[in-house]
Amino acid sequence: MKYLDKTNVSQGVWETYYKSIEEGPVGLLYPCEPLVRIISTVRKGINADKNKYYGDQGNENKNRFNFQGSALEIGFGHISNLLMLKEKGFACTGLEVSQEAILRGNNRLKSLNCINDINLEEWKDLSKLPYKNNQFDFICGMQSIYYNIDLQNIINEIYRCIKPNGYFAFSFFSNRHEYIKYVDKVKEEDLFNVFKWSDNHPNPRIRGAFLTSPKTSDDLLKIFKQFSTKRVFVEESDFAPVFSSWWYIYGQK
Repeated sequence: MKYLDKTNVSQGVWETYYKSIEEGPVGLLYPCEPLVRIISTVRKGINADKNKYYGDQGNENKNRFNFQGSALEIGFGHISNLLMLKEKGFACTGLEVSQEAILRGNNRLKSLNCINDINLEEWKDLSKLPYKNNQFDFICGMQSIYYNIDLQNIINEIYRCIKPNGYFAFSFFSNRHEYIKYVDKVKEEDLFNVFKWSDNHPNPRIRGAFLTSPKTSDDLLKIFKQFSTKRVFVEESDFAPVFSSWWYIYGQK
């Protein structure tokens, strides 16, 4: 199977996943907390030192709100992140492989009386992003882009679509995440492995999906090498029965 074939398999897994959820919105009703922190502090700079990070007296709200420009979320799922970005001031677009997620997302927007405020679109050709060069000020994707396993190509597409000095933010499974115990290795690249969720994965709804997994956080930085500034941080939790560990990478073109 070629990369695009495997990605199309994952697309089918997620369409089935969303259709299996009871009637109403899919996924979380609240935005991803690390994404909120990233977008609320990005104006302080990437890799800001302690003095600069805490030296925003008199500009606290400017760092959190009053954003301008356009934002794209890849794999928006529950649309909660898009609603947060809209509140921050962005003109928002969401891109999804699942028609069911788009349907339910639009239904939620209608219920909130903001159907005209956020544009939800289907990602049909998974080999490229359907947007112009330098179109967005901010592009993000939480728990999403690694399911498009031609990873370097998609990151190149993200770079193409971000404006000069624009920002990005994405998340990846770290090698400490318990889910990594439930994989079949498909292929090994220099900086990441290609896995498939195995038949004994604790979440039966995602079994069979293909994904990429960076080997280390340093490798993740190398995957985003074309961006001028970037940073990786870790979020871990043992709240759920499955231990979770995520690498969040954000930065600037």
